[in-house]
Amino acid sequence: MNITELKSRVMLSAVTVSAWQARCFDVKATEEVEKNHQAKDIGRFNKRLLPEHAPSYKEVVSIGNRIRRYHYDHSLKYEQLGVRLLPTAIYMDFADQMRKMKDEFDLAVSVFLTDYLNLKEQARVELNGLFNESDYPTLARMSEKFGVKLAVLPFPDASQFGVDLPADVLTDLRSEIDQHVLASITTANNDLVGRLYEAVSKLADKLYGATDVRLGVTNQVRELCELLPKLNFTNDPKLNHILEQAKTHLAVHRGADLKESSVLRSQVAAKASEIEGLMAAFMGGAPEPVANQLSTFAPLEQVVQPEPTPLLRLVA
Repeated sequence: MNITELKSRVMLSAVTVSAWQARCFDVKATEEVEKNHQAKDIGRFNKRLLPEHAPSYKEVVSIGNRIRRYHYDHSLKYEQLGVRLLPTAIYMDFADQMRKMKDEFDLAVSVFLTDYLNLKEQARVELNGLFNESDYPTLARMSEKFGVKLAVLPFPDASQFGVDLPADVLTDLRSEIDQHVLASITTANNDLVGRLYEAVSKLADKLYGATDVRLGVTNQVRELCELLPKLNFTNDPKLNHILEQAKTHLAVHRGADLKESSVLRSQVAAKASEIEGLMAAFMGGAPEPVANQLSTFAPLEQVVQPEPTPLLRLVA
């Protein structure tokens, strides 16, 4: 498959979920702590602006995090511009689900806004002397702090890169763009395989563990075997083989069956290890654990996400 054909099968995507953080730095409280302990620059006091029990706000945060998670799960790693790769084959279903989740988010925000002034008064009592009216936006301003946007952009196309530069310079630039495309495809495929690798590795560990066989991880393997082929926009034969092996030999088994049969556990564990080897060979070595890659995937209220690069299409 040539570069032009590949680029028609994938686009760049960015999801921005914005929300009020409901926390702020308190200068006065920080200075009081420093004074009481006769120490300077020992820390920062960040106070919670809503009552600990604020279900309407927590629901907004929960849906926002699910939206970000959904985008992550249904797209692939791309090391430029703070965006991800979204296969065109799943775009319609993806955009439809994003619209539904955005509607759910907007409804939860409206419930929170209805509850906001009451929560603020509860916070006034709980915070006591730490309450500061200026920490709280007006109801009108608060409504502007929430939103969900999906932006999609075309994948870089060297043939469309036309600027006023000498021909030899343009040739070099277009070559660099094509090399970037090939490197991005490798990154995306390794991201795809890396997800399955972690799940299969966990499954193998559970199967080899004779004392405590908890096999809920089989569901994760099964779900990935259903999702990942849809993200395989390159149709790489080696990648297809890996996905087929996992589907045929691992995803077909239920956790209950594996738990009951030590013989079956041993057989599937051996197959899982074999498939691990195939995936490691494909990636040129075992990948970094996904948990480490997601270290910045913090709760929504602790993150202010940047606006994506200019949009071509927006799910409103």
